[in-house]
Amino acid sequence: MASSFGWALRGGALRDADCGHDPLLCNCSAASTATQTLDELEFARSACQAAAAGRADKLAGILQRAPDAVHSDGGKGTSGYTPLHYAARAGHLECAALLLRAGACVDARTVQGRATPLHRAAHVGSLDVVKLLVAAGADGLTQDADGETALHKAAAEGHAAVAAFLIAAFTGACGLRDRRGRVPRDRAAGAAAALEWPEQEGGAGGGG
Repeated sequence: MASSFGWALRGGALRDADCGHDPLLCNCSAASTATQTLDELEFARSACQAAAAGRADKLAGILQRAPDAVHSDGGKGTSGYTPLHYAARAGHLECAALLLRAGACVDARTVQGRATPLHRAAHVGSLDVVKLLVAAGADGLTQDADGETALHKAAAEGHAAVAAFLIAAFTGACGLRDRRGRVPRDRAAGAAAALEWPEQEGGAGGGG
């Protein structure tokens, strides 16, 4: 694994590779060791790291000193990730709520995968964060680069409670097809497969 991702992985805050490859698979060498260390130190001080670690106290301090950090990816500003993405995919409700109060964009999208915080929260099955994001206006019909909605994510991971909530909140998502032509019900696994899914004809596939 490339050393440039060592700190981020150990801290539970996986970042996109600068080269655009999957950070878990990438073996590319990224600049010099000194540059890597500086990048890691910058991320360690960022709102993204605080959100990923569930450090609401640290996050509040960062946002007080630098309000614009609510929109920063903690690095070069090219990934599209925001602190809200990190809080959502780690299931940190307090941090997510703090970020939304600070003006975080609830539907911010990553550059590579076109994922929103709602996609991330649904994927990990964080029902409380999903409910918070939806209450804040998150669009459950948004499709990522693979054409998947948050409902696709929850269904595929077997998160029945999250899937049931999203079905009720965004019935239209049941008919949206991913790039392989699958509606969320086609992806349902585990407990999510046992849900009563609305009958849908299925809309066109998409990626945003």
